Amino acid sequence: MRAAVLHGFADLRVDEVPDPEVGPGDVAIDVSCVQPSVTECMLIAGARIALHHRLTEALAAGPVRFGGHEFCGVVRAVGAGVRRYRPGDRVTAVETLTCGHCAACRHDRADACVRPEFVGFTRPGALAEQVVVPESAVVPVPAGVSAAAAAAVQPLAGALHAHALAAVAPGETVLVLGAGVMGLLAVQVARRGNAGLVAVSGRNPAKLALARQFGADLVVDATSTGPDGADPVLAAIRDATGGVGADVVIETAGGAPQLGLSGVDTLDLAARCVRRGGRVVGVSVPPDDVPAPLGLLRERAVSLLHPRSGAGGYSPSGTVFAHALRLVARADVDVESLITHRLTGVESIVEAVRITGDKAAYGAINPAQVRIGVDWGRS
Repeated sequence: MRAAVLHGFADLRVDEVPDPEVGPGDVAIDVSCVQPSVTECMLIAGARIALHHRLTEALAAGPVRFGGHEFCGVVRAVGAGVRRYRPGDRVTAVETLTCGHCAACRHDRADACVRPEFVGFTRPGALAEQVVVPESAVVPVPAGVSAAAAAAVQPLAGALHAHALAAVAPGETVLVLGAGVMGLLAVQVARRGNAGLVAVSGRNPAKLALARQFGADLVVDATSTGPDGADPVLAAIRDATGGVGADVVIETAGGAPQLGLSGVDTLDLAARCVRRGGRVVGVSVPPDDVPAPLGLLRERAVSLLHPRSGAGGYSPSGTVFAHALRLVARADVDVESLITHRLTGVESIVEAVRITGDKAAYGAINPAQVRIGVDWGRS
């Protein structure tokens, strides 16, 4: 089969590789649609962020299959012992795989697994014609969800985790910093959660227009000038809350170095926009060496939170991934309006990574998607 292979930082190619083997408990999937995540693109470029050290070690031994944890496809084959899936099923999968053997896993605390693996990061992902994952990671795609939407659902699961972690109480003000894909999904989730006033800041007029379309009550152009030269976002949220500040700030901007910002800039702004005793949820993935304004956070008694990855769940009868797909199926959340770039064929993966790695230059919102296999529409 053909798959993306990283030969060195910033050297991604599409090569012929052996078909993946299907072991006991495994599910082989023909990839229908895949999108490289921003984090994957940053790591491919050599950014020193989470998992950079593991990728560096892997590349030292030779070329590496890397990327592709946001995808969907059709089951091709199943290994011995698999009971819930059969060839032809439409599925996606979560990226975080727990070991199942450590003390945390044995005590039903998979979120605290000490030896997790990550599809696309520490094991081959779906930037390829086929991918193999354990049955435990597979999630069925319900009727009414297109392949494009199913491939884009992982960021929505992240937005749901962030909202749950923030424990937004009825009527609380939520400020979303950044109007990219994660910010726009966070706005939609907040609108359908407990939030009262939902505010969002951004720099791109088209993205801010989508924020209004998705129901944001307050949309702030971060390129404008606040009163007396104050930061426009800080001025707007203080004005909207009578000077108190937002109860919850969800930081999704990630520093945006192409806009002259750093991770510390956005986190510092979040710490100033949140009320005393409020919560800041850091969704973006900053560089490893970005300092945090701990003094300001401590002085204002602000909690700095980071959502977990993977499926997880808050109900004994469902997971966050399943809930995200349900929200899409019943049109409570719109993910397809965020997909601006659609490519075709596995050979387009390198171009998709280039577009996603510099979305501002290409006018992209969601990561660029690549259709590889069957596109099942919404049937």
